[in-house]
Amino acid sequence: MNISLVIITYNEEKYIRGCIESAKDIVQEVIVVDSYSEDKTTRIAASLGARVIKRPFKGYADQKNFAMEMATGEWIISLDADERLSEELKDEIRKRVGKEEYVAYFVPRKNYYLGEHLKCWSPDRIIRIVKKGRAKWTGLVHEKMRPEGKTGVMKNPIIHFPFENLMDQYEKNLKYARLIAQEKYQNGIRFKASYLFLRPILNFLKHFILKGCIKEGIRGLIFSLFYFSYTVFKYSFLYELEKGDKKHGKDI
Repeated sequence: MNISLVIITYNEEKYIRGCIESAKDIVQEVIVVDSYSEDKTTRIAASLGARVIKRPFKGYADQKNFAMEMATGEWIISLDADERLSEELKDEIRKRVGKEEYVAYFVPRKNYYLGEHLKCWSPDRIIRIVKKGRAKWTGLVHEKMRPEGKTGVMKNPIIHFPFENLMDQYEKNLKYARLIAQEKYQNGIRFKASYLFLRPILNFLKHFILKGCIKEGIRGLIFSLFYFSYTVFKYSFLYELEKGDKKHGKDI
């Protein structure tokens, strides 16, 4: 069985080595599609044997679909630079992939937050293993892989380090909130005051109470409050888009 690892990058010098090294013993090639990083990302990737392709960034889904097109393996593992394959997951891949009827697999992620595994950030299952030509990425942000065929579920996790620190989380939340607002606006969703009043509170309660972040102390509280603020950002940006179009006389 021939497996390709594909990764899209931009300024990921702190993470790219760990990502590639976590998978190098089960993949036959590594494809890195880089959006013209200004740090050592591409140099590190190339030193580890990766094929590095530089390409302008046109969106997360577009970039990931291009990376998968460049892969030559029968199967593809698609990782973000801040993700790692666990040893248990690699053993499971060896035992299952290519020997079952599935064309893609959901994989749980073990998310680390403020230095420790955040148990309440689960279940966090995403498709990361797919047969070549049987799935495409869709979405402007928080993109998802859409398979064409039957999917299985892996038991063992990908290790995920989503934020370097709280400032990194804040900046990513702003970036993603703006992109999601743009996606909602393009899809015809319009701002309602109730979105801004109720949804941040509901999102906080969903994570802090329903998902059990309350059990994880201060880390769980901070994580839930960030979800509150992220939701405020998202719908504030949606409101801003509507006001901007009205100001310029555009039909909304």
